[in-house]
Amino acid sequence: MAKLRFDDRVAIVTGAGGGLGREYARLLASRGARVLVNDYGGDTRGRGRSEEPAAAVAKEIEAAGGVAASNAESVAESAGGSAIVQDAFDRWGRVDIVVHNAGIGAGTGAFEDLRDEEIHAVIGTHLFGAFHVLRPAWRIMKAQGYGRVVNTSSSTALGVDGSFDYPSAKAGLIGLSRSLAVDGKNHGIKVNVIMPLAYTRMAAGVRNRAVREWMEGTFPPRKVAALVAYLCHEEVPVTGDVFSVGGGRAARITTSVYPGFKEDEPSLESVRDHWQEVMAGGDPLIALDGAVDAALMDDGYAAIDGASLRESPPGGEGSSI
Repeated sequence: MAKLRFDDRVAIVTGAGGGLGREYARLLASRGARVLVNDYGGDTRGRGRSEEPAAAVAKEIEAAGGVAASNAESVAESAGGSAIVQDAFDRWGRVDIVVHNAGIGAGTGAFEDLRDEEIHAVIGTHLFGAFHVLRPAWRIMKAQGYGRVVNTSSSTALGVDGSFDYPSAKAGLIGLSRSLAVDGKNHGIKVNVIMPLAYTRMAAGVRNRAVREWMEGTFPPRKVAALVAYLCHEEVPVTGDVFSVGGGRAARITTSVYPGFKEDEPSLESVRDHWQEVMAGGDPLIALDGAVDAALMDDGYAAIDGASLRESPPGGEGSSI
């Protein structure tokens, strides 16, 4: 079978000065993409700035025969996001791929003790950063009639002990991505999400030495890159999906909706008495978008948007929005 390539495609990878982003940029470039390597060059808390990390990765790519340029703008600012996209467009005349990978570590301490500046910094980089980069990129992709977006969430969005701002930002990225997937399906744009597990600078800060060493040996960043690159390719069959990836494993994560319990005039007692139905009444449907839940609330809605009630098969064209 022919190798998957990205000839004539232009890719932006944020947070690509090291770790996961570096691996994505290198792989995309090795398959023919022209890559803008973006990295603000700060530490894991977003402090400081340096052009060197992004420049070093761009030089690596060029030394290997690829095409790349570096950019040190911050995704946390609207002007920075616009400048990143404009840089790629000015250099190569289009923007086909955006991998939003930039992020910083979570605030520390108990939930009630989190400081405003910590919350704003984390959400500003992860979630607002996606808005700042994707809004200008979206205009270009819609005009082209083509685009691929991969946003970086985290399994912490499913709930984790001792972290609050980080999982909140990562959960927000899922909602943004799924809505963009709905909007993009009429414009040739596909948007998917990854929840990666890899040993990066942030993972190196884990206090437990045994856990640190296990992660370093089992979850190198390069083992995430293949799935990300496939999600960036024109052949990818899905949009609006979420994938767990790490250590060579890739797996779809879905949200299922049960028919549940329905009564014309529910009372507190009837909800109590039918609690098992609320929890798992009927066969679950994979939620392709928010219309699934609306249709289950009111049968009449199915006639308005019946396509959303397709039960997704495992893989293939029908497995996404």
